[in-house]
Amino acid sequence: MRICVILALASAAYAQTNVTAWEVLKRGLVDQNPDKRRQAVLALASIGPAPQVIELLNEALRDKEIAIRQTTAAAIGENRIRQCIPNLHAALDDTGEVAFTAAKALWDLGDRNGRQVFLDTYSGQSKNQPGMIEGALRDAKAKLRNPGGLALMGVKEASGALLGPLSLGITMAQDAMKDGGAPGRALAISLLAQECDPYSVTLMYWSLVNDNNNLVKAATAKALGKCGDGDTITRLIPLLIDENEAVRYMSAAAVVRLSIEKGAGTK
Repeated sequence: MRICVILALASAAYAQTNVTAWEVLKRGLVDQNPDKRRQAVLALASIGPAPQVIELLNEALRDKEIAIRQTTAAAIGENRIRQCIPNLHAALDDTGEVAFTAAKALWDLGDRNGRQVFLDTYSGQSKNQPGMIEGALRDAKAKLRNPGGLALMGVKEASGALLGPLSLGITMAQDAMKDGGAPGRALAISLLAQECDPYSVTLMYWSLVNDNNNLVKAATAKALGKCGDGDTITRLIPLLIDENEAVRYMSAAAVVRLSIEKGAGTK
């Protein structure tokens, strides 16, 4: 009888943690700052094809910001969320960069409906390619939101190439500039998550506490969302109020993913 009570209390605790983590993600998805919305989308997609994830990703594909829509399409493809394929089809009619990313995501999912986008891009005939003036205006707005953005652009793109759609935003690029070894450590953690052996998980726990770089912490939280267990949730909870949005959202996503696997649901 006592064991049943303990299990019931544990289940309730998991459920409450899951709800709290969802709230962290939902706040990020509606944040006025598009960089924070982008980080929330990347974290959300890492959870996998839960019904609420699919619904929120489909909404993000209609975000007013081109960068958010493009990031969402890339994240859907990377995480192979096939339930979003109809909405990726719709995104093929979006602006050039969004359409191209949606076509690539579809291609990665085994859907060839975006083939014409690739043909148009190669031949230079796409009518939706962003013009020089339009692109310059968007770049100017981004630099106004993020002073020094031009100097950081190379680091941001390099980090994105290493980590895929986990990438990063200006804040994470700043961290990478301060710590040149951070992209390598983050990539190592991401690769170790493909195996999830006990030693690697122990290293992830160590990294979560002792590595002060936000890029590495975000990558570690994502890895633990795949490799962790019930005890991992307790370790991630303090990061739900972390000052860095990438760390906060990825930790919340990891908590939700682990809670779902423990049967706590997606409330």
